[in-house]
Amino acid sequence: MKAMVIGYGSIGRRHAANLTKLGHDVVLLRHSPDGTPNGTYPEYHEFDRAFETERPGLVVVASPTTCHADDALRLIKNRLPFLLEKPPAMDLQTTQALEAAIEEISFHRYDIAFNLRYYPPIRFIKKFLPELGRIYSMRVAAGYHLPTWRPRVDYRQTTSARKELGGGVHIELVHEVDYLLWFIGMPARIVAHVATVGNLEISSADSCTALLVYPDGAGVELHLDYLSHKNLRGCQIIAERGTLEWSFIEKRVSLVEPGNPTAREIFRLGADYDFNQTYIEELQHMIQVADGKATPSIDIAHGVRVMKVLDAMIESSASQRWINV
Repeated sequence: MKAMVIGYGSIGRRHAANLTKLGHDVVLLRHSPDGTPNGTYPEYHEFDRAFETERPGLVVVASPTTCHADDALRLIKNRLPFLLEKPPAMDLQTTQALEAAIEEISFHRYDIAFNLRYYPPIRFIKKFLPELGRIYSMRVAAGYHLPTWRPRVDYRQTTSARKELGGGVHIELVHEVDYLLWFIGMPARIVAHVATVGNLEISSADSCTALLVYPDGAGVELHLDYLSHKNLRGCQIIAERGTLEWSFIEKRVSLVEPGNPTAREIFRLGADYDFNQTYIEELQHMIQVADGKATPSIDIAHGVRVMKVLDAMIESSASQRWINV
């Protein structure tokens, strides 16, 4: 299959390499001709010429977040199958416009790239949740030091660092919002603080702290940052039949059950597991969707729900009040 990747930042490079590994011919579409030539793939800078010449069977939208909606709308209009990198758009209103465009023509040959859904510990927890009974509260955290996260690039020039390109820790680490909604659904109200509090040379937010409250009284504490010198990623779920903890660093899920304070390991990821496999499986599913053999694993309606939470966090931070979702 001929596959086109729009954008050639870190995630675009990963998708291009993985598509090549899967045996597909890859071409690039880059919005700006000023970037360094990639030296590997045929490259275009004009949308119409690229598609008329190459006629791809699959497109990956890996452009800056500010370009996601325009790129996706052109693909929807032309009924071209596409994988849309997260988040689907810059804001809720634009994401809802994408949803309307998809629904108008009943288009189903797309997917949204929340690759953490393919990570074995996350999939295990999703299946295990019914064993926990009623969930009382949840803590979700992700943090890393932005300057050292991608050591071969200037962090100040990345999309993550630049607000005008759609950067910000609440957007970069929106995977955490995705999986907590996948686990326990939409909250009723949110209060948040989204800000630039560190001394990094960036224009985007480097810290996000939020509290999500559910109709039954359950609460989720969400923490995201670009500032932690120790990589943080994981969650804790406090529930009726036990307390579950997942640590990305330790590659395991543990459970403390009522009456027994000793944690029991209930899932461990193999030491040789390659996280790139999540991206491979995401693309493999998208290829099935493009061929009409599968449906989206993450549809635009879920994308809208994710954006409702992001918008509520931003609004709450700006207004310093609770926001109903």
